[in-house]
Amino acid sequence: MKRKFLTSNKRKKNMEHDLQKDIIYTRIKEMIVNGTFAMGEKISERTLEQSLKANKAPIRDALKRLQAEGLVVRKPKSGTYVFSLSQKELLNLLNFRFVIESQGMILSFGQNQEKLIERTENIIMKMKSALALNQGDVYLQQDSLFHETLVSLCENNYFITSFERISAIMDTARNFLGNNLEHMQKSIVEHQNIANAIREKNIGRVVELLREHILPEFGAYWKNFNLSDAD
Repeated sequence: MKRKFLTSNKRKKNMEHDLQKDIIYTRIKEMIVNGTFAMGEKISERTLEQSLKANKAPIRDALKRLQAEGLVVRKPKSGTYVFSLSQKELLNLLNFRFVIESQGMILSFGQNQEKLIERTENIIMKMKSALALNQGDVYLQQDSLFHETLVSLCENNYFITSFERISAIMDTARNFLGNNLEHMQKSIVEHQNIANAIREKNIGRVVELLREHILPEFGAYWKNFNLSDAD
């Protein structure tokens, strides 16, 4: 009986330890995505220990996980930094995003047409509300959710996982650019056009709109990405 109690107690401690690691990981990830740590900025483990009131082990575990996700880079004899993007890296990322998002959307439309129409239109309403209330942070969150929705209904884990792999990087870059009014006014029109084309079941038009919305060569706002600030 005593042995079973000890085993149960040990299991409980392990669960608490894993939970703490997940919490620390989530909080550091949020700090990167929302710009608390800017792109290219060095991350001090000591600062994290103090701000999160945690010891080194879960912080180092979190940084390893974030490194695997591409959100931080470890530089020998220098430290840990938030990722930055060269012009080529950004273009490669956006091209990959366009392929995954457009093809994922086609699958989502085939598998869950009505849900896709309903959810994108609901998100558009929330984006408009955030814009009217000058809630830039909320607007950017709904912007991210809009694109996630295009892929998440496809019922294909390969597409969903691929999109999740880059979504935090895209959200970080989106927040890096900021929520200026001019961008949001242009953005809401583009998102509304995409939602309209989905409702009209004009999937070819949706793909073209996504191409224009995502790729810098077609005028997407990523062309304003100041790479020198992210280095």
